[in-house]
Amino acid sequence: MILISVGNTRTLLARTRDGVHFDSVSVATSLPPAEILQQPGLTWLSAPNREPIALGGVVPTALAAWREALATAEVREPDPGFFRRAVPHDYHPPESLGFDRRCCLLAAAMDFPGHDSIVIDMGTAITIDLLAGGHFRGGRILPGIAMSLRGLHEGTALLPEVVLNTPPAEMLGNDTSSAIQAGVIHLFADALRGAITDYRQSSPQAQILITGGDAECWQPSIPGSFYQPHLLLRGFYLWIQGGVLP
Repeated sequence: MILISVGNTRTLLARTRDGVHFDSVSVATSLPPAEILQQPGLTWLSAPNREPIALGGVVPTALAAWREALATAEVREPDPGFFRRAVPHDYHPPESLGFDRRCCLLAAAMDFPGHDSIVIDMGTAITIDLLAGGHFRGGRILPGIAMSLRGLHEGTALLPEVVLNTPPAEMLGNDTSSAIQAGVIHLFADALRGAITDYRQSSPQAQILITGGDAECWQPSIPGSFYQPHLLLRGFYLWIQGGVLP
């Protein structure tokens, strides 16, 4: 099966035979699908005898463009009703719960039955969600790291555009760039640890699953967390399969 997950900044294209192992590539969501399909490394996506394609995401215009580009393919899209049955919740309105959040929550619920989970997805935005007692209890949404750095630069006259070094940073910066890095790194580390502390007041044994583009370098800053690089793809696959593995 081929999976296409359209994110705000990046689109993830993946191929899997078992729903556990994924060959994937990330491309800019701003690229037209027709251009992506012509890339040499994606022959498995453009071949006439290609496998069924699962399509989902959070950018309506990009999803529409993909549907048009794949008009002759067998395209499957996730059933919201299955998610509501698999992960009960009180989110309002239900359809506003983001596709990527639902995928990650579904993977946590189905791969770790009977376990509470704090699911952290570090992408364009950072989401921190609590799955407890088999229900999605709610979560927090923060601006992503790149968005925060860009906002500091674009919202001020003199602050430079900064590329973040791998955490941890020094506690105090002694030039403007290092001060921005220290501020952003410790801001997010404190926000993540604070959410975990708050959530564990109601779910003391909740495990911490961390995923997303910025997750690998941040995982060491979150004690006891488990890095899950394919959590979204795993949930997407389970969603398309209706929760029943072949």
